This record gives sequence, structure tokens and C-alpha cells, in this order.
Amino acid sequence: MIFDTAVCLRHPHLPQGREAGEILRAMDAAGVDRAALMPFEVVQRFNWREANERVAAFCRSRPDRFRGWGTLNHYDGPEETDRIADLGLRGARIFTSWGFTPGTGLIERFYVPIAEKCRERGMLFSIEHEGHMPTLGGAVYSDCIVADALPDRPVLMSRCWTWGFWPDYLAALRECPNLVIEVGVAPSSWIRRAAEEAGADRMVMGSWWPEQEPAAVIAHVRGLGLPTEDEEKILGGTAARLFGK
Repeated sequence: MIFDTAVCLRHPHLPQGREAGEILRAMDAAGVDRAALMPFEVVQRFNWREANERVAAFCRSRPDRFRGWGTLNHYDGPEETDRIADLGLRGARIFTSWGFTPGTGLIERFYVPIAEKCRERGMLFSIEHEGHMPTLGGAVYSDCIVADALPDRPVLMSRCWTWGFWPDYLAALRECPNLVIEVGVAPSSWIRRAAEEAGADRMVMGSWWPEQEPAAVIAHVRGLGLPTEDEEKILGGTAARLFGK
């Protein structure tokens, strides 16, 4: 099974991905069996609840193909996370794009309670990286804070696409055994190192379609020369385990 953990619903810059049929056609063309949709429109429109409801409606329309991420203004905290869970969405993703990242000293105060609520409601927690976040400690310092606070729960590092910061991503994976990394089209040597050092069971694929074609990510992973078992984990097995059937 191929499971794309990052498909944009209503991308703020690109016109694709506004209808379920269009998303399904893109998935079928790439051989993707299941996709986790996310409301990326919020980084431009700030329509948190409306966007989450839209994702939930898409997921209800094809529960065999779609899973859903919700998102929120991190200042709204656990109460809004409950609302995301009540919609039937499988995870909460914090977007750091376009200046949404709080200062380093506020990560524990605002991100950790959301992650704790996700644990309580059986949801995944994920932080999206818009390149290198302007926080003390490097690109993934916020992920490490949350991972240390909830050592029994996976924390997904999403959109690790900035090539120059893969040393940070790998360092975080070494430091925090509960971190999981999302892989797009990134440097082959770094992805292989992540598989070797952290294990493919801590790696998922995420295309951020329509930014990248899922087929390109799949081909990239399959061209790394990894054992077939590791390919299967990255392309779908790990995601299926984290999201549940």
C-alpha cells in the first residue's frame, strides 16, 4: 500500500486540489492508495474551523481513500484540538509557514498542551517546517521539545524539504527516538542515512501535492537502493501503523 501523508486541500498558491475527484485522479495516476489531506489554505485565509470541516467532509466522502489532518491557531490550544478530534480527523498539524511560529520560549507553553490533547484523543501530532524556523536551537528544536515532553507518542516532522537543514533533522532523530520524519524529494544521501540511523519505521512519504508529484516521491524512494522492506515502510507501512486502518 502507498500512503501519502501530505496532500494539500486548497493550496494557497496553486489551483489544483479543490475537488475530491481531482485529488483522487492524481492519487490514482501515481498509484497512491491512501492520502492524508490537510487544510493548507489556512496559512493565507486563517479560516481554521471552516478548513478543518472541509477536510472532514472530504474524508467522509471517501473513507477508504482519505485520512485527515486538522490544524489550528496554536494559541487556541487543547479546546480547539478537541473540536478537531470531534470532526473525526486523525491528527493535528501545526503550520509554521508565513510567520506562525511562536518564539522558542513559548513552544512548551502552547505546542505541548496541544500534543497532550492529541495523545488523549488518540491523534497524531505534527509540525510543518517552512524551511529553517527562526527559533533558537535549529530547524527542529520545537519538535524536540514536544517529543521530550511526550516520549511515549510519535511526533511527525513534516515538510523537511530544505536541503541545508537535513543535518538538523538527522540530529533530532538521533536525540528523540519518538520523532518520525516525512520524506519528499530530498537529497538521496540524507534519506539513506535516516533509514540507516533511525530506521524506515520512523519514516513516511509526503508529497505536498500539488507542490510535488506523488509519483516523483515514490520513484525517488524506490531509487535509493534500500531493502524492499524499508521501501515499503517509507511508502506506506509506517503511515498505516501511525494512522491506523
